[in-house]
Amino acid sequence: MSKGASVNLDSFLDIMTCLVGVLVLIIILTGLDAAQIRVLIPTPMMYDSDKRPIFVEARNNQLFLIPVDELQEMADNAVQELSRAAGGNPERMLAGIQTIDAATDAHRLDLSYFMVGQIGIMPVEGAQGYALRDWANETSRDWFGQILAAMDPEQDMLAFMVRDDSFEVFKLARHLAWLSNVDVAYELLSMREPIRFGLLGQRVRPQ
Repeated sequence: MSKGASVNLDSFLDIMTCLVGVLVLIIILTGLDAAQIRVLIPTPMMYDSDKRPIFVEARNNQLFLIPVDELQEMADNAVQELSRAAGGNPERMLAGIQTIDAATDAHRLDLSYFMVGQIGIMPVEGAQGYALRDWANETSRDWFGQILAAMDPEQDMLAFMVRDDSFEVFKLARHLAWLSNVDVAYELLSMREPIRFGLLGQRVRPQ
């Protein structure tokens, strides 16, 4: 009895081998791409919190601690002295506000907002802050590391005032804060925009 003609499957097997090879290559490339994808964690804008905010300004790609209590005391003393000099006359007080020159090394007071219950804080031109360059080598002996080491993550949070030229240094500082389990919020400001606080020290949001 004669057998039927045999079918040569070599070509089919070659095609299947090539397809399997291509699939393996696609899987490898997909895995490599997935390993390089960074998960983006959003940072909240300023929000109300029960935690005590520690304000840090980022400008000129440097960090500046905003001494809110010291500036508030300077504003209170300046307003009291101005009130005594003006005899309580609102017009004379308003005129005298323009002459007040009170500042720390990095910030100066702008009391032009006083009549609406606020104080403004402006940068001191040429002031030198902390240039955070390498987060991996920042220790508790360094400037920003000391701030983080003194914070209680359960009670404190970092509130960054980020000028529009300093987002890079903000991201480095934020990364260090996250490594220390410190909550972070931020607000974007232009270079000439004042940082405003209420007369009792509360942060005033831009309108």
